[in-house]
Amino acid sequence: MAFSGRGTTEGALARATELPPGTDAPPASSIEDPVALGPKLLDHTSLTSEEPTLAETPSMAGVRRTTPPPPRVSLPPPSRISLPPASVRTGRISATGRISASPSILRPTTAGYTMAEALHTEEAARASAFGRVIVILCAFGVVSLPLAPDTIIRLPFSVALVAMGSVGAWVWWRGRDEARYTHRVLRIFVVACLLMMPMTIYYLGVFSPAPLLVTLAFGVFGMSDDRRFMYGAAGGAISLYLVLAILVGTGVLPDVGLFRATDAAPNARLFMTLYVPSVLAIAAWQTRTSRIAAIEAMKRSVEASRLAAQREAQLDEAHLILERALRAGAGLDGRHTGAIAGAYCLAEVIGRGAMGEVYAAAHVETGERAAVKLLSAAGLENPALVERFLREGEISQRLESPHVVSVFAVGATDDGAPFIAMELLEGKDLAHHLRQEKQIDLARVTELLEQVARGLSAAHAASIVHRDLKPQNLFLSQADGGAPTWKILDFGVSKLQGSKGTLTQAAVVGTPGYMSPEQAQGIEADVRSDLFSLGAVAYRALTGRPPFSGTDTPQILFEIVYKTPARASDIVPNLPRDVDLVLALALAKKPADRFPSAEAFASAFTLASRGKLPSALREKGRALVAKYPWGKAITEREGRDTRTNRAP
Repeated sequence: MAFSGRGTTEGALARATELPPGTDAPPASSIEDPVALGPKLLDHTSLTSEEPTLAETPSMAGVRRTTPPPPRVSLPPPSRISLPPASVRTGRISATGRISASPSILRPTTAGYTMAEALHTEEAARASAFGRVIVILCAFGVVSLPLAPDTIIRLPFSVALVAMGSVGAWVWWRGRDEARYTHRVLRIFVVACLLMMPMTIYYLGVFSPAPLLVTLAFGVFGMSDDRRFMYGAAGGAISLYLVLAILVGTGVLPDVGLFRATDAAPNARLFMTLYVPSVLAIAAWQTRTSRIAAIEAMKRSVEASRLAAQREAQLDEAHLILERALRAGAGLDGRHTGAIAGAYCLAEVIGRGAMGEVYAAAHVETGERAAVKLLSAAGLENPALVERFLREGEISQRLESPHVVSVFAVGATDDGAPFIAMELLEGKDLAHHLRQEKQIDLARVTELLEQVARGLSAAHAASIVHRDLKPQNLFLSQADGGAPTWKILDFGVSKLQGSKGTLTQAAVVGTPGYMSPEQAQGIEADVRSDLFSLGAVAYRALTGRPPFSGTDTPQILFEIVYKTPARASDIVPNLPRDVDLVLALALAKKPADRFPSAEAFASAFTLASRGKLPSALREKGRALVAKYPWGKAITEREGRDTRTNRAP
């Protein structure tokens, strides 16, 4: 059993496990007023609080978590861990158990595939494809040979075509199964090509374009891992052509090719004798250079995959630690167990935070189940926290909506501890779902927005601005026999719109990554600020990443004010482009550019998910994106313009 609004505890977990910036597990803590924050905010050395505040105390509802503790994971002893087989294709296992290969370094990818194996598979496919090409060319040559002029070498050339086609068919077959393909297959193929090359060139014409066909072979064989043999093969091909060109050019061999150069001047023949080998040498060098570049790119890709897998493992470990921390103390008796809070008798603790506890409770007369939140002893010593706590309960009591947690009573226990009695919820918050699933599909996000918008509309109709919408404050309640319902939690930093005095004064209020630009700049928030935060939540749920992130709070706040997020459909390819436009309007830097109400936002998102966004909204979204493109920084002047869009 746990509760939301656990900023300080989860923030410490994030620092301990060094999570990537901008993740929702653990979430960033809320930024509060100077009284709650202490001197750190006053001397501007930090915008985050080490001392928890009301937004970091138990949330508006007790949460009964029915998920059992995760099973203990045991690793096998070292003697039972098997090494990869010694017959790894191009690698070997040394006496120390290390896997080595030359020239490639064997490294496991995220799929358990090594780079050497990937190169071997690619080489087999490349050789098989070239073998198929050779078969087709040889078959075409044999069929069309009767159309060619009869020369004294036509018969030997036809025999060479049949032999070469047979070798090509064999390589085609062997290369189709990488297990049957070895360097020996490639060497046989290359030697066969070298043996057939002089006859082919001599028949087609030594000084014709025919010799340049050898570059096709270089493009295939030159990418092989067998470097020394490939250099030898390239040198052999160039040498064979030089010898043949010199013999024909000097008249030692008659020029009987289909395309003869008998009428060419001697200097033209000399030019071709030097030019063709130069082209072949450059082609061989270019092929090897391409291979080196490809290997380097693969190494970088493998390293990036390794780091991503490592970060993913760290994040999974942090999730496990977080879930254990959230369950800590749940189900045990607390210091208030057995006490009476108003009309409720307190039972076991169902959630504990840095500044308070949530108890399961029952009405002493009706037996109605409830959750009762109380401040901790440390919180009672801070008058501002006590006042904020009571104010949260009073504001929540004004709201009547199935999508806002219900508050039954606000008061104090016999020993003077303030309490809030509220409905007991079964389920988990959005932050938990995002930790488990990373991202949520479009249909579920649409349902989330529709229900949360109804709750926000009820709050806004009562002139209440939440100011701290985030995944931890949106709860999916799953009551027995009822449909899952999204509820808004934690009105601890909310404000009455138009009120002059608030407990937060002029401080920055909200959660980094989800607060609006006006909140990040310390400007008065209105209902449109909640719409920005809701848009940020929708973006996070759809894409699996927060719209604004950074290594620290100031950087996150800077991005909120001066940068637009990446286009959502670039992260989720199948996302309708209309959804991009709706998110652009919800995340607009200027409040005047956003939707006028939460229900208008939810309605537009629903239509956009179906590709039916009204043309007026579509054009407005396109104009906004044209002015502030996705993933771009905006000017400082444009960022300051939000100050001119305050609520009337």
